[in-house]
Amino acid sequence: MGQVSPAARGLEPDILARRGLLLVVGATAVTGVLAGLSRAGVVAAWGPRYGAAHGPLFVLGVFGTLIALERAVALGRTWAFLAPVAGASGSVATLAGLAFGPWALALSAVALGAVNIAIVLRQPAAFTFIMLAGSMVLCVGSLTWAMGRPLPDVVLAWMSFFALTIAAERLELSRLAPTPRWASRAVVGISVIVALAAAAARSLEDPWSRLFGAALAALAAWQLSFDLARRTVRGVGLPRYTAAGVLGGAAWMLASGATLAFTTVPPGGASYDLVLHAVFVGYVLSMVFAHAPIILPAVARIEIPFTRALYAPLLLLHLSLLARVTGDLAGHPTLRRVGSIGNVLALATFVAVVVGVKVAKRR
Repeated sequence: MGQVSPAARGLEPDILARRGLLLVVGATAVTGVLAGLSRAGVVAAWGPRYGAAHGPLFVLGVFGTLIALERAVALGRTWAFLAPVAGASGSVATLAGLAFGPWALALSAVALGAVNIAIVLRQPAAFTFIMLAGSMVLCVGSLTWAMGRPLPDVVLAWMSFFALTIAAERLELSRLAPTPRWASRAVVGISVIVALAAAAARSLEDPWSRLFGAALAALAAWQLSFDLARRTVRGVGLPRYTAAGVLGGAAWMLASGATLAFTTVPPGGASYDLVLHAVFVGYVLSMVFAHAPIILPAVARIEIPFTRALYAPLLLLHLSLLARVTGDLAGHPTLRRVGSIGNVLALATFVAVVVGVKVAKRR
């Protein structure tokens, strides 16, 4: 008999485990989407049951677990996978209504902090320190939330985690472009202010939130001015697509930071919706779209061949978020609802394009 190929023998157990975690993340994302629609006034399936958990499900259960998985793969140590496993377990527990769900999600944040400490010890550099600072603030926010603090009191800590983690990864890539020394030092200082202000702020109406907003806006402005994306956006193919997602996301984070810096943002209301979703949808989800063709092959050996069709969900994401924010600021609930539905359609379109490309490639 002929020799059996590695593909025929199947994937390694660790790759299968990573894909299993991604399936849990996907199920959590579906529930988080339905819950978000229910909060926007659109009753869909089981969404209303999880309306109150919409934020934690997406922030910690989806995005937090994805980042934890990527960092665990980067470190390459078995113990590091405690972070994504705890995140996935916390998501399942939250969906099942179990009381330890928030604590499992907080454990994921603590484990991610330990992973980033190990990475700093292995590779002490500006971007690894910034990533560590973000994970430390995530620990503070997640533990505080698990102890019963309301979401508006911890949301700045969660925002800073994503802002600093993504900025650190982009800073690492920007070493490939000539960046002035003062700019490289400035982004470190800005990141420190973001982390400290987020940890110190007790609520969105705390004076520290103004400083956090100003630093967040400065971090976004740095990306728009010095990120490698400014060069690659003039290229073609995947580099140009990725750059478009990075720059578009940074523009939304700039809007969120400026709003926090110059206005008082009470819990709930138009400005609250703008501040949160400009980061979690406009910045984070845009970055997920932009980097998925790069990250998924490394994390789970899921190849995503580039196609210009990927621009469709990216464009829909930004246009629908613009409609949502406009509806908020204009006091137009129908437009806000349309924008929210558009956000969901953008995510669904992205998944459909990825699946379609994979099917076409196999054929």
